[in-house]
Amino acid sequence: MAVQNIILPLVYFFSKARKIQKGLVIFADAHNDECPASMKCISDRFKSDNDFSVIEFYYDFNKCRSIRSFIYSIQFMRIYAKAELVFICNNFLPVSACTKRKGTLVIQLWHACGAFKKFGYDTAGDIPKYYKGNVYKNYDLVTVSSDECVKHFASAMRLDESVFKELGVSRTDIYFDENFIGKSKERFYNKNPNAKGKKVALWAPTFRGNPSEPYLEGNNAVEKLADELSKSGEWYFVTKLHPHIKKPVAASTESDIPTEMLFAVADLLITDYSSVIYEYALFKKPILIFAPDLEKYKAQRGFYIEINNLPADIITDAECLTKENIDKAVSQFDESKVQSFIERYMYACDGNSTDRIVEYVKETKMKVKEDI
Repeated sequence: MAVQNIILPLVYFFSKARKIQKGLVIFADAHNDECPASMKCISDRFKSDNDFSVIEFYYDFNKCRSIRSFIYSIQFMRIYAKAELVFICNNFLPVSACTKRKGTLVIQLWHACGAFKKFGYDTAGDIPKYYKGNVYKNYDLVTVSSDECVKHFASAMRLDESVFKELGVSRTDIYFDENFIGKSKERFYNKNPNAKGKKVALWAPTFRGNPSEPYLEGNNAVEKLADELSKSGEWYFVTKLHPHIKKPVAASTESDIPTEMLFAVADLLITDYSSVIYEYALFKKPILIFAPDLEKYKAQRGFYIEINNLPADIITDAECLTKENIDKAVSQFDESKVQSFIERYMYACDGNSTDRIVEYVKETKMKVKEDI
């Protein structure tokens, strides 16, 4: 907290003696060593625009020593002090360390769609008790998938509702790109030739606990299911764990293909409380929720919407996670329920989110410039 509340603000204070650099755009993330999928479409757009100069700061704090994170943060603050635009897509503490100047806009392209499980200040464990200040301070814009999300995001981030705009989630534009769909299928079947002619089941769970001590729930039952499906000869099983889960689980089915590419191939998504439900819904394919710890999770973290309102079959008993119920989820799939879900929670994710976000940001930047 000394670094966050004293050192970084001091670096920013002395660095802002210089004028804001016209057209300077920063893309920053402390969870990845390269541009996250949540920012890639926006980043590419600004890189191709000659009116802007893009600087990228990607460094996974979880993989490096504290001194490296400290140096990275110092470097960021120096550039932050003279940037016109700053884009992030995860919690990024340096951007909230100071009181930023009025000429800089901070845009949060949040990495998840919808608002399902509680997060941020709405649940215990996400924000350390010792943290002083607001983790989400300085945000000028947070993009969301529909107006249904606004009140929940505002509560979780302790920000005014006016900050949140249903412009869509940029990363979802690729799901409407036939070229992306084709490449995803080609990559998958090149790596998994045994999957040809079979239905593909994708297990993509979230983690339990907190990011520093994450763990899985129900993985033994899922491994048993994977074995049953594999022996049937009808299904091909694939696992994609949350990035916070570092320990190999069901390693024989773990895929190194990005989650968004696996969506294009999967015939069924098996998940729990993950926001991937919202993204996968855009493909209008069956979803099954396996939640063996539902009551415990509901009491410890809680939800913004009732789990029964999701367009998915729900299994809470590990003994019921069988091929029979998997086949049932597929054969009794009701596309109309998914369509209604999309129209309520994902209507702004229509393949044009990036266009809307870029246009809105540029217009807002001009207004800010006039007000200074």
